[in-house]
Amino acid sequence: MKNTPHLTRRKFVGNMLGGVLAAGLAPQFISSRLLASATAPSNKIQLGHIGLGSMGMSDLRTYLAQTSDIAASVALCDPFKSCRETGAGFVSTGQPGNQPKLYADFRELLADKSIDAVVVATPDHWHVPIGLAAMRAGKHVNIQKPLGMSLNQNKAMLEACKKHDRVFHYGTQQRSIELCKRGVELVLNGYIGDLQHVDVWAPQGGSGGSLVEIPVPEGLDYELYIGPAPMKPCTKDRITKQASYFCSDYSIGFIAGWGAHPLDIAVWGMDADLVGPYSITATGNAPTPDALFNNIATWQAELKFANGVTMDFTSNGLYKKAAQYWPDDTAPNNGTTFIGSKGWVSISRSGLSTSNPEWRLLRQCEGNRRVRYHNKFFRAFVEAVRDRTPSVAPIEDAIRSDAMSHLSLLSIQTGQTIHWDHKKYELVGASPELKARMDVPVRGDWMKG
Repeated sequence: MKNTPHLTRRKFVGNMLGGVLAAGLAPQFISSRLLASATAPSNKIQLGHIGLGSMGMSDLRTYLAQTSDIAASVALCDPFKSCRETGAGFVSTGQPGNQPKLYADFRELLADKSIDAVVVATPDHWHVPIGLAAMRAGKHVNIQKPLGMSLNQNKAMLEACKKHDRVFHYGTQQRSIELCKRGVELVLNGYIGDLQHVDVWAPQGGSGGSLVEIPVPEGLDYELYIGPAPMKPCTKDRITKQASYFCSDYSIGFIAGWGAHPLDIAVWGMDADLVGPYSITATGNAPTPDALFNNIATWQAELKFANGVTMDFTSNGLYKKAAQYWPDDTAPNNGTTFIGSKGWVSISRSGLSTSNPEWRLLRQCEGNRRVRYHNKFFRAFVEAVRDRTPSVAPIEDAIRSDAMSHLSLLSIQTGQTIHWDHKKYELVGASPELKARMDVPVRGDWMKG
């Protein structure tokens, strides 16, 4: 089933549709400060950035590029002094005259009532504790993917968003890639016929990682770095981004950390997980369980939905079907393929491939099902805060896609088929011991308040 050359992002740039293509809801509330002159720095959305590692620094620079006319990055927080200072340099260059306040402790940043919204790009184990604290402080929240360390953490985040009525924006930036939006709308509008199966694949995790203790580096608040995770000795690898990806103290691994992206596209293009309870049977491998990087690195999961749709969710090294849907040697290492009764659509951040080549030429497909879309993902968050319109990456979809990662991991860890009821947000027919796995221990009081 070889395909003619697919459409890549590079080829499509000249045809990209600008702005917001989906109609937004009318603003519910806009403060007098935000209605004032948009040119004065004090009248812009006031942003705080929490977490300034590689991802957080990239986010900061993109916010400066996309939103400086309507937002000001006025506060930066990271337990590494060097990260705070580097971030401040980017702000002073990107927003001349703006000298952001610098914090090691995010609680001090959240106490500033002038800050409207925060961008959370910490290691995964901090996402929900900081997100909850931000909601309680009245801030709107952009949280990098994945969401929480457990199913119950995710539920707590959902409940906080509803209780405090704040904008939540999930870090699934593929929703601002026009090719992804077009591919999803082909599926939603029936071009592939009745959806039968979905393939989802993502890069596998890493291995290794030193457990040899070293002194805590100068300029690092190690207590705040560890936070809700178990307190363990500092090692050269524990304080790196690799640990935040591959160590079970700080994440559940690439099954969520990378899987969040193609799973989000699957959720965007289907509603099978909303129809009724579904099951997950999965296997996986942790290549270095006794090293620092001890998370599951490779996995295969089979999902069966109540309406008959099935899904395979795998790490890329185990996924063997991508070549069927992409031209020779162009199959990406991550993606989502929707297979229907009349054809298929395969979507990746690197391109779009379809069973009918003519579908890729459509600037907009026929049909009335449209997704919320903005071609600048970070600006979309600021505009949603300013206008109080729904996020293009809402908490409801974050909960759906993140659950698939957690449930896959739960099946791997227990060797059981897991049955999940999304509407009730519960494990079906599970023992008390299995239900207890919907939560993880948290050091300290970070989840309370």
